[in-house]
Amino acid sequence: MDELFALKNLFYTGSFQQVINEANSRSQLSETAKLERKIYLYRAYIAQGKYNLVISEIKSSDEIDLQVIKILAIYLQAKTTSGGSGSNGSVGEDKKKEEALKELREVILSDPSNVINSTVQIITGTIFYHEGLYEEALKILVKHNKNLECVALIIQIYLKLDRLDLAKRELASTKTWSEDAMLAQLIEGWVGLRTGGDKYQEAYYICEEIAQSPSSNTVKILNGQAVCNIHLGKHAEAETLLLEALNKSNDDPDTLVNLIVVSNLLNKPAEVVNRYINQLKEASPNHAFLQDLDLKSSLFDRAAQRFALP
Repeated sequence: MDELFALKNLFYTGSFQQVINEANSRSQLSETAKLERKIYLYRAYIAQGKYNLVISEIKSSDEIDLQVIKILAIYLQAKTTSGGSGSNGSVGEDKKKEEALKELREVILSDPSNVINSTVQIITGTIFYHEGLYEEALKILVKHNKNLECVALIIQIYLKLDRLDLAKRELASTKTWSEDAMLAQLIEGWVGLRTGGDKYQEAYYICEEIAQSPSSNTVKILNGQAVCNIHLGKHAEAETLLLEALNKSNDDPDTLVNLIVVSNLLNKPAEVVNRYINQLKEASPNHAFLQDLDLKSSLFDRAAQRFALP
């Protein structure tokens, strides 16, 4: 019996404050579970963007599991605040990011047992994913011992690389040893969304079933349901779900991006779309969606110049 079964499910659905509340309770746990509870506590703080709290609390004498979580906090803090064009602050943050990557590689190389540590695998896979180092991430993640979070990252990488065939194969293999777990169902939903057809509806049912629990009706799950509805052509229903998500968190980047998409699909006025874009710029100025939007705007302007009247 997994002592942290409920806590993990809260984390997987994005109930990060509840994870923190539960992790701070004084329930009786084994020593192994106590460490794991601390791992999810700090990961929940990171998910909330409370990087300094994690960095200040984790000491150099703590377990390697916590050390790599501190590295993740340093890396994400630097990644979040960098992205400027050559400013001293941006250069400084880029250096911190590079130092975090260097320290992570040292952890991997310093002790062979670290490579088979599931927390090290997950955190390394996460950071390498952010860096676009997909092959390096996979080399670490495939060493997992039936760990669903590692599987989730592996499949996320395959989908990012447009290797649906490999994602399906990994999912089929995973279902032989973990089919009913909530995270396994979420993974199946991701693959279903990329597969299309009848799988869109199946993915929606997965999100809908998870959302039945009040603690699981989170911003992430609402976004999952909304994306399924977008694929099913139910744009108004998607907007309703996204507005509910916006009420829960008015600066969630995923919600704002999906609202931009669905507002365009619903032919909303340009001012509505632009308002969501401006909100996204404030909430996550370096978001990939905004970078892609800037690139496409630049390409459009360049193309338009070719047809400009003399």
